Amino acid sequence: MGFSVAAAAAILFAGGIVSFTIVMQAVDTASEDVGDARDLDNARTQERLDSRIFLVNGSANGTAVDLNLTNNGSAVIHAGTLEVLVNGTLYTGNITLRTVNGAAANTLWAPGQTLHLVVAAPVGGPATVKVVTDSGYAFFGTVS
Repeated sequence: MGFSVAAAAAILFAGGIVSFTIVMQAVDTASEDVGDARDLDNARTQERLDSRIFLVNGSANGTAVDLNLTNNGSAVIHAGTLEVLVNGTLYTGNITLRTVNGAAANTLWAPGQTLHLVVAAPVGGPATVKVVTDSGYAFFGTVS
């Protein structure tokens, strides 16, 4: 009877160690994932804080909204991922022209550069335009 009690205790102890190891690995992995998510969120927040967009000029003629925007911040903005809303309606899929400093092939909008957007939107002036970057920075402007 003494051996069976010792064997059962050893099995329970080994099972406890294995269970503890599995739980600690899961906690460690979850902790790393949370840390990575916080780092990514901090980077996006910093990019949002470093973003500034200025409306040089724009017009809404009833068929298209034409915008010239300048990147006045210190962050590089991905022009290909911009979301465009006109009077509260999403028109991102209706962008017919997107050029950075006159080059249509350039999708990176660096500080100091001008972005020219033409959006096919049946909106006459004045119109409220909202441009949202991939980091979440939102610019509001009015064109006539």
